[in-house]
Amino acid sequence: MCKMVTNKSDSRSGRKMRRSLNGRILRNTTLNILVVVAVCCVIMALSMQSLANSILLDSLQPMARQSAKTVEANIHMLADRMMTIAGDSRMSIVGFGSEEEAFEATEEDSWAAVLTEADEIYEFHTIALYDLNGNLVQGVDGAPGSLESDFLALLQETDNLTVYTKTVFQDNLGIEIGMPVKEDGETASYVVGVYKYDVLNDVLSSINIGKNGMAYMVNREGIVTGHPDQEKVKSGSTLLELSGGYEEAIRSVTTGETGATEFDIDGQKVLAAFSPIRGTQWALVIQVPKSDYNHLINGAMVVAGVCTFAVLVLSILGILRMAGSISRPVKNVTNRMVALADGDLHTEVIGVRSGDELEVMTSTLADTVESVNRYISDIRQVLSGVADGNLQIEPHVEYRGDFTQIRNSLGNILQSMNETITGFRAAATRLASMADELSGQSGQLHEASLEQNQATEALVDEVTHVKEQLASVTHSSSQTRTMTLDITRKVQEANTQMSALSSAMDEISLKAQEITTIAKSIDDIAFQTSILALNASVEAAHAGSAGKGFAVVAEEVKDLAGKSAKAAQSAMEIVANTRAVIQTGVELNASTAQSLRSIYGVSTEISEISDQLVSAVQGQEEALISMEGRIATISDIADRNLQNAGGTSQSSGLLAKEAEELQAQVKRFALKGGYDI
Repeated sequence: MCKMVTNKSDSRSGRKMRRSLNGRILRNTTLNILVVVAVCCVIMALSMQSLANSILLDSLQPMARQSAKTVEANIHMLADRMMTIAGDSRMSIVGFGSEEEAFEATEEDSWAAVLTEADEIYEFHTIALYDLNGNLVQGVDGAPGSLESDFLALLQETDNLTVYTKTVFQDNLGIEIGMPVKEDGETASYVVGVYKYDVLNDVLSSINIGKNGMAYMVNREGIVTGHPDQEKVKSGSTLLELSGGYEEAIRSVTTGETGATEFDIDGQKVLAAFSPIRGTQWALVIQVPKSDYNHLINGAMVVAGVCTFAVLVLSILGILRMAGSISRPVKNVTNRMVALADGDLHTEVIGVRSGDELEVMTSTLADTVESVNRYISDIRQVLSGVADGNLQIEPHVEYRGDFTQIRNSLGNILQSMNETITGFRAAATRLASMADELSGQSGQLHEASLEQNQATEALVDEVTHVKEQLASVTHSSSQTRTMTLDITRKVQEANTQMSALSSAMDEISLKAQEITTIAKSIDDIAFQTSILALNASVEAAHAGSAGKGFAVVAEEVKDLAGKSAKAAQSAMEIVANTRAVIQTGVELNASTAQSLRSIYGVSTEISEISDQLVSAVQGQEEALISMEGRIATISDIADRNLQNAGGTSQSSGLLAKEAEELQAQVKRFALKGGYDI
């Protein structure tokens, strides 16, 4: 048990903290912050990308509308010029288109003058006048002989200013605009002019968005009608090609919608906004690669990352400070608890005034150490009193909670020890009384044995004397009668002595029985005393070092019980031997009595028949020889009885001495009231 306690103490003293609370707080908090920062950075990057897309798309839509309005304003300016030309009075003709009538030279000159002036004033590739069937009437600078059928159909359908959807004119780029010439409210002809493309090119080139952004125009068929790269217009490029095959954008643009979208061109994200140009069959598209703005987004993310890293460093410093303010008190409390587990009850607990759980924990630990010290001091006082033999002592400290079991256990131990010592006292008293009684009975047995020995010696003397008398009978028959009477008297005395001897033997047998009973009682008392000593040793072991003194007492009591048991066993064996010897003596005594009765009968016969004296004396001599041997045996038995009686007396004296020592040991303990005997 001591080895187990030592190992447990060693394991406690070797206890070490494998991890620091400060490090755990820093690691866990830093990891959490890094995870949160990483998640926030990812969310921020995605949010910034989405926000940039939304901002760019929201910004491109008004820009597309504004640019479309700019193109529309330029187209209106060109249209106003065409309306001015068509409204010139010199353009009015009567009977225009009749084959039977011939034009007068002045009218032709008027039309030519108007067209020539317009060509000189405005930037036209060509300008001409066409009849209602689209045939050329008057033109300048290589005007085509007839209008294209689809353009003529638009003019006839609208009967108003019409801008042709195509911008390619005789391998050149231009804006073809037609205007009906009215005569008395009726359309008489069409004036058609092809403006140079520079008007649109200036507008499209002035729309600068990003590094690689551009603006271009498409018609309702999705064919490019205006582009900074004029070769794309001449080659007839389509919106499907420019948008990388994004059909949704084509449908939205060609149906005259206003909006913005995002699509991929060769794996590159492109933002596009579109708006229709009113008064035309065109739509303006502004297209910007997303990569032009990625450097701004990346720069913002870098700035945000740097700021986040700075905030993270500041947070870690704050966490270190907070972790230190938490870990230091916790470390002090932990060290104190480890010291408490190793048995240190004197080191002071360092208090913390934080107003939180740490303060409660340190104050609670201090109260716990104080309570344990108070309990241990009270237990030590009680056990010291028990070690000094004071069983009247009681715990004086108020035990709380589960510690009340210690107080109850101390009370139970004290009560059990009081009851045990009381039993020891009673047993010691009974043992001393029995020892005294056994000593008295041993003395009586010794005296009876001495008397038996003396009687046996006297019987031997008498038998010797009888032999001498019988010997003298053979020499003097005259004295036979006298000697016979003397023999009769002697035999009767012998019978009397044998009766006394038999009574003494019976009394010795009874005393031996009583001695056996007493020895058994002593053995039972020794057994009970041994059990009580064993219980006392167990309780002393439970009490620990404080019960060492009581353990010594219990060991002494156990040794005393063992000695008492051995003495009782020895007494029982001696008494058993004595009873056997006494039984033999009783048998011999009965035989001797029978012989004496025979002698008495023979003496009587000798008195009556004197003539048979010689033969009777001869028979008596033989009987006396036999009786002499038996008497010698009885004498030996009597000697042994005397020796055994002396041993029993000595053993009873030792038993009385042990009983006195047991009483002296037990009287060392002061018992509570109600347990004193």
